[in-house]
Amino acid sequence: MADGEKTEGRKSVLIVESDLASADALRAQLMRLGYQALGPATDVMSAMDMVARLAPDIAIIDLAPPDAAIGLDLGRTVAARNISVIFTTTKRDLGIMFRAAQAKPSGLLLKPLEQHMLAVALETALRLRAEEMLARRCQDLSESERRFRAVFEQAGVGVNRQTPEGRFIEVNERFARLLGRPAMELIGRSYREFTYPGDLEGLEAAFRDLLTGRQDSVVREKRYVRPDGSLVWCRINLTAARDEQGRPECLLAVTEDITARKRAETELVNQLAFQRSLMDAAVNPIFVQDAAGHYVSINKACATLLGMTIESAQGLTAREIFSDDLWEELAERDREILAQGSVQEFEVALEDASGRLRHLVLNRARFDDAEGHPQGIVGVATDVTDSKRVEKDLRDEQEVLRRILAGIRAGIFIIDPRTKRIEDVNPVAEELCGRSREELVGEPCRAICWRGMDGREVTACPLMERNILNEEMRLMRPDGRTVPVIKTVVSAKRRGEVRLFEIVFDVSERKALERQLAVAQKLESIGELAAGIAHEINTPTQYIGDNLHFLSTAFTGLATALSRVQAEAERLADAAGDAAAREAIAAARSEADVDFLLEEAPRALEQSVEGVGRVTAIVSAMKKFSHPGGEEKIAVDINAAVENTVTVAKNEWKYVADVVLELDRNLPPVFCLPGDFNQVILNILVNAAHAVAEKVKGKAEKGVITIRTAADGDNLVLSVTDTGMGIAEGNRGKIFDPFFTTKEVGKGTGQGLAITHNIVVSKHGGAIDFESEPGRGTTFSVRVPFGGKRADALSGASE
Repeated sequence: MADGEKTEGRKSVLIVESDLASADALRAQLMRLGYQALGPATDVMSAMDMVARLAPDIAIIDLAPPDAAIGLDLGRTVAARNISVIFTTTKRDLGIMFRAAQAKPSGLLLKPLEQHMLAVALETALRLRAEEMLARRCQDLSESERRFRAVFEQAGVGVNRQTPEGRFIEVNERFARLLGRPAMELIGRSYREFTYPGDLEGLEAAFRDLLTGRQDSVVREKRYVRPDGSLVWCRINLTAARDEQGRPECLLAVTEDITARKRAETELVNQLAFQRSLMDAAVNPIFVQDAAGHYVSINKACATLLGMTIESAQGLTAREIFSDDLWEELAERDREILAQGSVQEFEVALEDASGRLRHLVLNRARFDDAEGHPQGIVGVATDVTDSKRVEKDLRDEQEVLRRILAGIRAGIFIIDPRTKRIEDVNPVAEELCGRSREELVGEPCRAICWRGMDGREVTACPLMERNILNEEMRLMRPDGRTVPVIKTVVSAKRRGEVRLFEIVFDVSERKALERQLAVAQKLESIGELAAGIAHEINTPTQYIGDNLHFLSTAFTGLATALSRVQAEAERLADAAGDAAAREAIAAARSEADVDFLLEEAPRALEQSVEGVGRVTAIVSAMKKFSHPGGEEKIAVDINAAVENTVTVAKNEWKYVADVVLELDRNLPPVFCLPGDFNQVILNILVNAAHAVAEKVKGKAEKGVITIRTAADGDNLVLSVTDTGMGIAEGNRGKIFDPFFTTKEVGKGTGQGLAITHNIVVSKHGGAIDFESEPGRGTTFSVRVPFGGKRADALSGASE
């Protein structure tokens, strides 16, 4: 057996000896005496190591000089660990013996050791150790009894001892107060006398288990009855004290008053029952999850939605109930709310028990314990399936309405009648106003500048004084443009509040068509009138022209005849020598101013013929200009149209400007509406004449208007250049706007160029533009396709 091993059942002795031979002899003696020998330990360090590891019953320490002091100190240290110490020594040194005796060992032996002395010393050491341990246990038991008594009397809970039959042997004051009786009144009486009858059966069964040894202790909750009849709830911990044979000697009961807790539990149960009733009565699904995601409670509405019972849903997780996509979303939401708290609101879609897709809005909140640790999530679901459908139908209807309004180009202004401020506008209204929604919302309704057809500003808000239905107005934009509109104002509720809805239609195109129709009708009337006048003037003019030609011819013959008559008369007078007759002939010629007549009369007749020709040309030009033509485009000689228009409008320009024509005589015909195109030339020419007149007003010199025609590919380019005042920079963007004019009142309506633009762009697919330099003049350029055969020919050539 190794020195470091300890055999079970035999007392062990540690040998501390530096002399190995003596150690071996001692080992042999110990073994003969029936002890287990440990060691030897040859120094202090190894000795303390073995003491710590092997815990020997006895240590035999040799006091060999000069290390006797070290051996004594080692003995005191080992003895302090409740190990008996026997010293051995070879010297009968009184000093060493005295000091050894002071260390109070269990024995002191002189070497060489005698067998019987060693046996006595070992038995003595074991007996002393046993006595010391017994004394210490008695002391500990006394201290324990003292502490038990102190705890028994001063415990914060009720404590009592009972006989195995259940009679009180001893009770503390706390237990007596708990039962509401004096302590001495309880001694010798059975606990059954004070126990609520309804709790006896279960308590008796627990007593039997404890007394028979099936249980070491029993914990029960029961009720005691106080003298006034009130009940006190207690939690009892019963423990049996048994003898050496295991028979119960007495029962120790620790009793805790739990009346307040039971009352709270009852209130909690009642509250939970009330909450359960509320949950089940709620039409919205309600659920409670723990922190791990398990559903610990759901109401009937939630169970119906999921198609399961309340009991079967308990303990399940979202992963076991819902689809993967929805479960992953809910799991992410769970992590978020458990980490951050607060309240969540989000929408989910799921299939109910019948397979119908339902849209739910979940409102969830985290609940915590008293220390603020997350305990779970409570949520309420609101079924918004029907409202979503209604919202979708409403959105569809609103979209249809929006598209209808956008299609018919209706601008909507929503006005709060109380504040008279703009609450909202639609995109068409923004476009009409030339201002963004952000600029308009919140502004007073008068921020939109409305004018009546009479030009006066409308400042009063609609429906305050009268109804408005399809009323024509003009909308003044911030950029100066005027937009003719038709406005209707109605009142209706929006989100439960009465609002005014201004519905506005841009009628610029309609107004342009009306103007064009009026002009066309005017031109048609003028044409008819001009045709009639031309017919009536043409006949007498023809008579006058023919007669003038006759008179011119006749006068020439008459002048010749008169000259021959005069010559013959003078010859006859000379032949007769009648001087008086010759003088009479000369006097008659002089008196009739024949020479003047012969010189001036042909010239007068020539001028009259020329005047009649001019009248005929003017009538012909007016007839051609005023002829409106049909609804279809025809080939028109644009150069002739220009010349006719210049002739007809001569009265507009002849006093202020000279007109220069630079016409391309090789120009092919243009397929256009002749009446409309004549109107374009006339409007631009008249505007040019007015611009020049404004510049040369009060001056002797005239301006110049140059009209050019040219071909540019498959397009005609007609340009009119004047030397007038030009167009101011601020007015250039409004030149083609209806009603815009810079002319004095009565001289312009602001419609001419608007009509011109519509004819060129809309009716002929062309373009009109201008270049202007203030103070130096303006050039208007009209570009329209030739159309007709030329277009076909150009298309064929390109192929």
